[in-house]
Amino acid sequence: MCCLSGKPLGKDERKKDPMGNARPMDGREWQTGMCYVCCNGGCIPCVTAMVCPCACACYLRNKALQGDMSKYQCCQAYICRNCTNCCNCCENNVPCCTLFCESFLCCCFAISATRMWVQEERQIVTDPCDNRIIRFNNCCQILACFCHILACLCEGFDLIAQVIGILADIVYLVTSGCMQAQTCVELSRYPTVESYNK
Repeated sequence: MCCLSGKPLGKDERKKDPMGNARPMDGREWQTGMCYVCCNGGCIPCVTAMVCPCACACYLRNKALQGDMSKYQCCQAYICRNCTNCCNCCENNVPCCTLFCESFLCCCFAISATRMWVQEERQIVTDPCDNRIIRFNNCCQILACFCHILACLCEGFDLIAQVIGILADIVYLVTSGCMQAQTCVELSRYPTVESYNK
């Protein structure tokens, strides 16, 4: 199944630089993969992120930006720039408030944007297993959405849709918890890009 492939994003799928070229994604590896984050010092951040994902997303973005909110953009401009254009005036005037709203209203995007920001800033390559976990989560969300639509159209699918929806929610919480814990471990061990050279 190609949707569960461990391959990295292709050039056409990655964020473009100002010249329109796909930004390179080769270099160092994450300090820990999402599969092993609980065993590699990320158990407490993982559980905390599963219980309080929005607050953790807000905290990690601030930590990733090293407290410099002048670098802040809604979803760090990774997610649908047309949708986040409405945040431009707030990003500059009240970035902390905008980050709070982003983290609590669009938590999944805030989590992904922080991870992508750290990954791009530090030239970190995603582990193939991480790609599979993220893609499996995405497939579960699509399946749950499809089942809920099917339940609206056909009688008798309500229970199946609810069960699959709950399973998809559990997969999402575990995936987002591991993703945030992985980012937290990276930022704790190497607070800045310059920390890698020490």
